[in-house]
Amino acid sequence: MQNKQKYIYFIVIILVIILGAFLLWKGEKANAPADTVNVKIPDNTTTVPAVNDNGGNSSVNTPVGLTNLTKEQKDLLAKLQKSVDVRDFETFADLLQEVYKNQWNNEEFTKLESNMYVYATDTYWVKGDLANSLRVSTVVYNKVSEAWRFRYLRILTLEKYGRNAFNGGDLQIAENYANQILQMMFRPEGANLLADIYISKINTNIKDGNTTLAKQNLGFIWDYEVSADRRTTLTNLKTQLGM
Repeated sequence: MQNKQKYIYFIVIILVIILGAFLLWKGEKANAPADTVNVKIPDNTTTVPAVNDNGGNSSVNTPVGLTNLTKEQKDLLAKLQKSVDVRDFETFADLLQEVYKNQWNNEEFTKLESNMYVYATDTYWVKGDLANSLRVSTVVYNKVSEAWRFRYLRILTLEKYGRNAFNGGDLQIAENYANQILQMMFRPEGANLLADIYISKINTNIKDGNTTLAKQNLGFIWDYEVSADRRTTLTNLKTQLGM
């Protein structure tokens, strides 16, 4: 009986020790500092403060790489914007000439040029107003021949005038429009129109029995780069004329 009591007493002591150790461990964990997470900031993350209209810093961050305009560029941009707003093509052409002369290929200037071109195309060319399409494209082209949008609009308009004359049987006027295109630059619109004109002339020469003039006209147009179907027609005419 006495041994049994000693055994129970021993078990109780062991349990007390274990309970005390557990409570001590729990208290230390509760007072321990929280784990720290390290976040690495990429080296290439860079922002610069945006500048608001009054020259102060804006609270919005602007990614590096956006165009930073000088005061002179901003002044010209404002004038160019005004000319676009009021659709003043003469003033627009003068200002765009300054842009190209200074080689300011900034996105802001390009957007305004594109805006004016889209307006001219939609308002005049698309609606068949050839007179105004040629007028405004020529105004800009004469000042800034490098402005490819208006140069292309002028080429398309001249070609349409030429096609109308050709379809109406006026080969002289049609050839004049074709040459105006080719004097600007080599374009298939001009070369193919000219080829159609001379193919018509050659066929008329053959019909009239004027082989000499037919050969002269074929020799004139032969070296032009034209579409494949027109080249085939010219080759057949050359064979027909025994050249």
